[in-house]
Amino acid sequence: MKKTDDSNVTGELSVEQKIWKSTGVFLYSIRPLILYTVLPALLMTFGIMLWSGRTTEEIISGSGNFYHTVGILLTFFILWKRSKKRGSSLFEDVTLEFAGVDRKKLCWLALIGFGFGFFFSALVTVIPFPEALIESYSGASNSLSQGTDQILALISTIILAPITEEIIFRGYMLDRLLTWFHTKHSVLIVSLVFALFHVSPIWIAYAFIMGLFLAKVSIDEDNILHSIVLHMGFNLNVLPIWFINRSPELSSVFFANDLLIAGYGIASCMMAVFFLNKYRKETGKW
Repeated sequence: MKKTDDSNVTGELSVEQKIWKSTGVFLYSIRPLILYTVLPALLMTFGIMLWSGRTTEEIISGSGNFYHTVGILLTFFILWKRSKKRGSSLFEDVTLEFAGVDRKKLCWLALIGFGFGFFFSALVTVIPFPEALIESYSGASNSLSQGTDQILALISTIILAPITEEIIFRGYMLDRLLTWFHTKHSVLIVSLVFALFHVSPIWIAYAFIMGLFLAKVSIDEDNILHSIVLHMGFNLNVLPIWFINRSPELSSVFFANDLLIAGYGIASCMMAVFFLNKYRKETGKW
């Protein structure tokens, strides 16, 4: 991951030149994100045309997860092919390394992500947010509880999306921004774009904080493998929630009332803070 010299990024360029250069670097940095955004939509459009006997709503609710998952896989494949065509490798281009990695730190990051992710879910459940905000948040989360391809949604949410999004946001985008912008500005830009990518206001707020955390870890470690594992941890909290909600009996026991859910949230947050402190002591950062 290339870091810029924050004291001399813009040199003696005029204001107009700085604006022009900054715009060009930003547009170049989001090219992989455009691919990641457009491909699933194109695939779903193709599915709507192919299966003309079904309504758009039926295809989205019944097979939306399928098209989204295939879109993620195609995005990864295209980015990999582009790197190979340039005589490089995808791993080199996004600073993703596996050799010499401290597995203990990876485990801590996964637990940190899981703890904070579960805390956020509990927080949204027990706090009486305005109904419009809750509806938009729930609508973005319903892919795990509705549709015929829930397993694909879980695989996509817990494994594929974290890998691909870290490659795009903390890999390509952050690396490209760091060639021109100050480190702090690059982190803020990536985190803001990552947040807006999640659309729903509650998700945007959560994703912005999460994005700052992910960017700092990827820069400090100089390896997005760490942010991938942290991102997986954030998303992993959907698995026990999905499993329990599948059974009305289990749900009535484990999610009986807001006080119980709040207790889960506090416990998971304490766990996340505990392992964050261990990670800080080990790395000497933060």
